Amino acid sequence: MNRNIIRTLFLTLGAISSLLLLIAGIGGYFITGQAPIDNWGKWVKPTDEAVSRLDEEIEAFEDEMDEAVVGEYIALELTEEEATSKLDQLARAGNLSIDIEYPQIYFRDGMVRAFAIVEMGIDVQVAIQANIGVNGEMPDITIESLNLGRIPIPKALINSMMTAIERALEERWEDLHLLLQEVTIEQGEIMIVLAKN
Repeated sequence: MNRNIIRTLFLTLGAISSLLLLIAGIGGYFITGQAPIDNWGKWVKPTDEAVSRLDEEIEAFEDEMDEAVVGEYIALELTEEEATSKLDQLARAGNLSIDIEYPQIYFRDGMVRAFAIVEMGIDVQVAIQANIGVNGEMPDITIESLNLGRIPIPKALINSMMTAIERALEERWEDLHLLLQEVTIEQGEIMIVLAKN
């Protein structure tokens, strides 16, 4: 009788272990798979020249903001190459809160698309698509999709994360004394129009 109980216990533990390994294997296959970015466009090669160009544009933008009077409009235009190159530079210098490699930023079809390989114990391809608009002279960001490898993250989870991000953004935005007027995303470029407050 005792042998049957012990045998049943070990068979049950073996079956549970096999099931957990199968689930881990399937999950690992999907999370380490390629994110769905095939139709996003050509790979953007980061360059030092694009970083220098963007740094000069940001410096000129800051000077314009300092000299602007209340209500005056100022525009900042970024290209995919500039945004990708700057993000790559920040990642290589270790200035981001997470370890990423091969970042890509795309401005297409009215959306901002971002891709990177993120170190999470294992390398995971992360892809995100977002709309950026204006809501009451503040940024209004809507995440359309978020993928970890082949796995799409459910919209409910994305929305709960965005609520926390929006609160933090609201607090920081008020300190900038800027009013967002317009965000235009075209093929390869984003134009941000702000007014001094």
